[in-house]
Amino acid sequence: MCIFILSTKPVDFIDNVIIVHLYDTFLERKRVRMHTKWYKYILSSIIVFFIHTNNVLHNVFAQQSDQIKEIPGSELDDLKWQLKQMEVAVLRQQEQMKQMEELTLRQQEQIQALKSHLDKISATTPPAATQQEQLEVLKNRIDAVGTETAQIAKEEAKHAVEDYLSTDEEREKTGLGLPSANKYTPVDGYYFPDKEKASIGFKTSDEKYSLYLGFRMQTRFTYRDNDEDLGERDKTDIDVRRARLCFGGNIYSKDVNYYVELDGDSFEVNLRDYYVYWTPSTDLMAKIGYFKVPANRQWISSGFKLLFQDRSIASDAFKQDRDYGLDIFGLPFDKHLEYHAAVFRGVGQNPAKAIGKDENIDNELLYVLTARYYPFGDYKSYSIVGGWDETDEKYEEKFNAVIGASVVYNAKERDTKPVDTDTIIGNVELGMRYKGFTWDSEYYVRSKDPESDDGGDTVNSHGFYTQAGYFVLPKKLELATRYSLLDPNKDLPEDFQREYALGINYYFRGHRSKVQTDFGHFVTDGEERERNENRFKIQYQLIF
Repeated sequence: MCIFILSTKPVDFIDNVIIVHLYDTFLERKRVRMHTKWYKYILSSIIVFFIHTNNVLHNVFAQQSDQIKEIPGSELDDLKWQLKQMEVAVLRQQEQMKQMEELTLRQQEQIQALKSHLDKISATTPPAATQQEQLEVLKNRIDAVGTETAQIAKEEAKHAVEDYLSTDEEREKTGLGLPSANKYTPVDGYYFPDKEKASIGFKTSDEKYSLYLGFRMQTRFTYRDNDEDLGERDKTDIDVRRARLCFGGNIYSKDVNYYVELDGDSFEVNLRDYYVYWTPSTDLMAKIGYFKVPANRQWISSGFKLLFQDRSIASDAFKQDRDYGLDIFGLPFDKHLEYHAAVFRGVGQNPAKAIGKDENIDNELLYVLTARYYPFGDYKSYSIVGGWDETDEKYEEKFNAVIGASVVYNAKERDTKPVDTDTIIGNVELGMRYKGFTWDSEYYVRSKDPESDDGGDTVNSHGFYTQAGYFVLPKKLELATRYSLLDPNKDLPEDFQREYALGINYYFRGHRSKVQTDFGHFVTDGEERERNENRFKIQYQLIF
């Protein structure tokens, strides 16, 4: 290796020669092998840097010495101090350079070790073909292990599921066995108006056809403590209040649905409901057949989801029951609004018979308009097709409320429709649900106006109810209270009917299995004295 050293002074030249000699001695002692050109270039640069730095320092020291000779004694101390600081700086630089040398040596040793390792790998690496064969073998082994692992995992998962579903409670949670009250959630009435009424179902893989079946029954014990002053005897009874068999589903598509419900006892069986409903969207739906007239919210509530065992005396007096008709309805504006526009034959559930078939007595139809507003969105406890749940068994996490009104023209009265009489019924309603608490109220008015003077005077009546319930044990134990008033004729001052009621409900499996206990006090005003009656009822309900 040749290094050209340029210096203007003999002393500098000697110093540079010493540096080069030290460098060569260093390399010899450390036995550093230069295998590549770039190593030589780097080390040569370092030597030049050292020589240049040495020359610069000699020049600086020489200049400083010449200057010192010309400097007065007063400034000599300051210059000596500055020189001392420079010497300290130079020593620090020399120490850093020594550390750099040590680092360079360590890096060279690492490079040599890596090179030796690379040579060993190159010597033992098989040809490319052999590598490919080894890769194929390795891949096959990986596939075999993966298949075996998947099979083992599948078996373990199967056993884990079997163990997890070893109890009826766990099978119920996953929809196996007897379903719970929360298993079915109606979606815009698809397949079934109220899936909590169903227990078993079938559907095709394309979901264009389905059939769901269900059975409901209420067995009741009733004790009536009548007014002995009026010569009325007490009564005790055991009865099946309701027994219903229902089936329904969809046909041709998800949007075309059907529902049939039968009601009966030991003596006869009646068709309770039978209709077809079309549900293309929540904004626009249609129902046609024989079903409940969509007015009076408590009346359209399912008899198996009532807060008490029976509806209030006011609701029972103003209900329109069932009829043959068409209902156009929907939940537009993100389910904040509900509407019903319906027309019915106006005959009712027990129409007059003529010539062996049903006949519309006055040849006039029954019309219904209903609107409800939900300021906080739709209810969990309400299905626009299946009806209302008067309890908060589903436990609304957010506050929900409803305000509504309806009007019925050519209305009936207890399934009778007086000839040549225009009857109008109107009602307003309020309700709310929040974390197990429910409150519902409705106010009714009715006006019966004969079309001719021979029919008598106009009869006006009104009534209302208000009731509340609360789950003291969420979804299990519920307390209830109700007050209802009915005035059949406002012109008669002594015909008021009042209802006071308390109730306790216990839910074993939601509405599917529950016990209801009611205590009611009924008062009816009379011309001479009021009539009092106490009723105690306990009922067990089963849906399967």
